[in-house]
Amino acid sequence: MSPMKIVVAGAALLLATGCQLGPAPTPRSASTAEPAPTQPASAPTPTPLPSDQVLASRTAAADQHYKLKIDLLAADREGRLVTVNYAVTVTEHDRAFGWTVGDAFSAVPSDTPDADGLYLVDKKNAKKHLVAKDVQGACACTANTESVAINTGQKVVFTASFAAPPEDVTKVDVYIPLAGTFADVPLT
Repeated sequence: MSPMKIVVAGAALLLATGCQLGPAPTPRSASTAEPAPTQPASAPTPTPLPSDQVLASRTAAADQHYKLKIDLLAADREGRLVTVNYAVTVTEHDRAFGWTVGDAFSAVPSDTPDADGLYLVDKKNAKKHLVAKDVQGACACTANTESVAINTGQKVVFTASFAAPPEDVTKVDVYIPLAGTFADVPLT
């Protein structure tokens, strides 16, 4: 087996098992279904998702100034990973500028926050699945959230990937910070 195939196979295994090795997460970008939010110049081009694909929605508040709508868009199983996509829309605010996401979806506050605060619960096997990390310790999720600003009416899509539960598990609970738990979400 070539050295490159060994590295790729090792990275896939670490992602699928949810291993957490290495330094702090490396920033990545958010994707949008509408105009891109403020992002660093080095961020990759966002990939839009269908806006009519909504499994469930919740309203939330980001401090006393911003009202949000959080839509759970998908929990897709692909091989040994499950990827959750969710969208955040600012529905109302009383400020002169939009909401800066910052560490709102982070597991731990940080100077370089990302969306690693989500988790899946496999009730059948009583297991909690945290966001996967790559071999460098970066989350398999939207990062650079300190620079994501959402204006009123704008929808920004975020993602997080997890080690998949066993094939016989067809539904999981999805926890999203600010929104709480979406129960019995089908894995597609």
